[in-house]
Amino acid sequence: MILKKKYFRSISKGILFLFLTLTALTLHAEKKQEQIMQEPINQLHEALINIMVISNSTSFEERYEYLEPIISKNFDIALISKVILSRFWKSIDGETKINFIDLFKKLTISTYVSRFDSYNNQIFKNVSIEQLKENRFLVKTEFKKLEENPIPFNYIIQKNDQKWRIISVIANGVNDLSLKRAEYAAIIKKDGFDALVSKLEQKIRDSQAN
Repeated sequence: MILKKKYFRSISKGILFLFLTLTALTLHAEKKQEQIMQEPINQLHEALINIMVISNSTSFEERYEYLEPIISKNFDIALISKVILSRFWKSIDGETKINFIDLFKKLTISTYVSRFDSYNNQIFKNVSIEQLKENRFLVKTEFKKLEENPIPFNYIIQKNDQKWRIISVIANGVNDLSLKRAEYAAIIKKDGFDALVSKLEQKIRDSQAN
């Protein structure tokens, strides 16, 4: 009887050890996956801090060239362009789509370079991550300025072609994707697609001039 009790105690300890080991491995795997998912955002934040730091010693063009590969790699510009144009996307031909994607990428980079143009010990801080769909997550971060309340910077990331990319930015509660979709649709409806292209080209020039 005593041997049986010792045997069951030994089995119980073994099961507990196995459970704790599997739990630790699962938590480690989940943490690793979260780090992989957040990498596009971490790379963007690092690049934005860097262009702020060097803003006084470099030109707009130099900072643009530095940021361009980061944006190209970590944003799904093609998908964002398609979503922003919404129903108008189907009405334009293949070459026009390619040109618009390139134009929107230039606008995205130019906007970041013009807005993140001075450094005063600002930092980005990752806050949390939550699942929206099977391959889509919301990553919450904060942009902290010296002696000011932090500004929420949230990102929707999605996995396409085995890579996680940013598909939407929500700054201080404003969803940039939704905002642009409404704005662009209004311009196209009123003045046509060519007018939208002209306005975006002007915004790029204005960003470079600031």
